[in-house]
Amino acid sequence: MKQIVALTCCRGNSKGLRDKNITKFHGKPMLYWIFKEIYKTKIFSKIILSTDSKKIFNIGKKIGFSTKGLRPKKLALDNSNVFETHKYEFKNWGITDKNSIICVINNNPFITSDLIKKTYLKFKRNKFKNIVHLSKEISYDQIYYRQCEKKGNRLIHKFKDELIKSKINRNQIKKVYYNLGDIRWASVDLLSSFKKYNLNIARFGNLHLPINKLNYIDINNKKDLFLAEKIF
Repeated sequence: MKQIVALTCCRGNSKGLRDKNITKFHGKPMLYWIFKEIYKTKIFSKIILSTDSKKIFNIGKKIGFSTKGLRPKKLALDNSNVFETHKYEFKNWGITDKNSIICVINNNPFITSDLIKKTYLKFKRNKFKNIVHLSKEISYDQIYYRQCEKKGNRLIHKFKDELIKSKINRNQIKKVYYNLGDIRWASVDLLSSFKKYNLNIARFGNLHLPINKLNYIDINNKKDLFLAEKIF
């Protein structure tokens, strides 16, 4: 029987919010909240923390994460590919598609056990074959064909044909979503390669669980943190 593993990756040198992964959030390190929700699901046989930071490592271990030393600094740079971190940790822990079902879960206090369980059930019902994400609906004002690039003092539309064909009334427009990377159920093989992962989504699409965008914040700076603490 395969083990079900959760992997949370937290680098030490966060830019937008210093020490984001262990900053205090409602009196606890932010990392505490995601561990609490992952553990609460009772799905996982192992909850792994990957980090390059001794401080995060020690706090994570105390909270209850499974740990195996620090990952190399080359996997924690501003331009590092997190899928290479996945690959490193899979090898480090002996995780393969033959012995494991894997979910990569970001450190976000708005990820609940309910969201994790619902996405797991979608993955399970499809025989663990289709990638599963959380998703957010995009508002009409942010729809892709209204995007522009700045050239000189003008804004030039990137998707001219789609813009010309677009409808003026919002109720004539199909709902459009974008994938969040905060929960990723997928095979070890796909989670080891960003290119393979995107090729698979481009070819087959992915399953998704829409979330309430008003009650879900991606915390990247002090302003996000302030707002998040207000609505949590």
